[in-house]
Amino acid sequence: MRGNPWTPAFAGVTIPMKNTYASYLGLQRLLSAQILQTSSDDELLFIIIHQQHELWFKLAIHELDCAIKSLMKEEAQDADCIIAFKRLSRVSAIQHILISSWDVMATLTPDEFFLFRETVGRDGASGFQSVQYRMLEYKLGLKYRFLDFELPGGGRQTIDVFENAQSEEEKERLRIALAAPAIYDAVISYMARVLPAFGIEDPRSGDYSHLHRKIAAVFRAWSYVYRNRASAPELYQLGEKLIDLEDAFRKWRFAHLATVSRVIGANTGTGGSSGLRYLRAAANQLFEHPMYPELWDVRSEMFSRPQEFDLAAAGYDSEQGPSPQPSPRMRGEGGSREAGG
Repeated sequence: MRGNPWTPAFAGVTIPMKNTYASYLGLQRLLSAQILQTSSDDELLFIIIHQQHELWFKLAIHELDCAIKSLMKEEAQDADCIIAFKRLSRVSAIQHILISSWDVMATLTPDEFFLFRETVGRDGASGFQSVQYRMLEYKLGLKYRFLDFELPGGGRQTIDVFENAQSEEEKERLRIALAAPAIYDAVISYMARVLPAFGIEDPRSGDYSHLHRKIAAVFRAWSYVYRNRASAPELYQLGEKLIDLEDAFRKWRFAHLATVSRVIGANTGTGGSSGLRYLRAAANQLFEHPMYPELWDVRSEMFSRPQEFDLAAAGYDSEQGPSPQPSPRMRGEGGSREAGG
């Protein structure tokens, strides 16, 4: 949101508003946004932690958008890859702050939370309804419209996550985020253009609304990058930063799981889920189905040597041929740029 430094004094006349630390940051609005609904001295902690989460989500979404834009440019080069790396480094730092916030939340003891939990969860209110969190997942690459989860009684329920939106504007933001490229889509598009010898199909004309599925050409390209890091330093660093993002997202989910276990035990979640079982399944999901699978498989492939890595057993299509071996000058156009970016 862009602010206006002018404020009306009386009809038809405006005067400049004096810039101060408080006015620039909007502190009056920010610090009055914590509305307590009980007499508990600990409710303020709960509200601030979750408001802080939403602010960091907003910044992380912005930084991911900037990184995606840099990599999706038709003329993207090494400098754009470096810019994307810088943006993702900031997202990674934000993730570590988010993870550490659970340490503060964990100071809330069960008897303290018990005093206001029913107020928090009234009408089924839950962090599950966070539109920004869903958008952050979409930008990272977790794409889905419907979610199936276990109910406390043992049954199952499928929900449309768009129904958690509180307005048509929020629903539209979710639709746009689901249809837009995630960061890994942007990275693959960039690789398709700077490492053309691997025959990666540029996903820019494809459907972004689904989870990424393993692609043998992408795996082989990453394998080449990791075997020849000196020839593709920017892509190598970008690959490692993607691993940082997914690793931190795993830690975020496990930290959430551990905090919930410590505070409310195995009880039902405020949103109606099975609570701890649901969070445990969500935490384990990224090990079974990682967001950037080729990067994780490169690690498995490295340590399977001298035996050849079995692509078919790892879930790749088997119709593609052996890996090409790009010469130092066949990356990019006319040898004008290096392999990475």
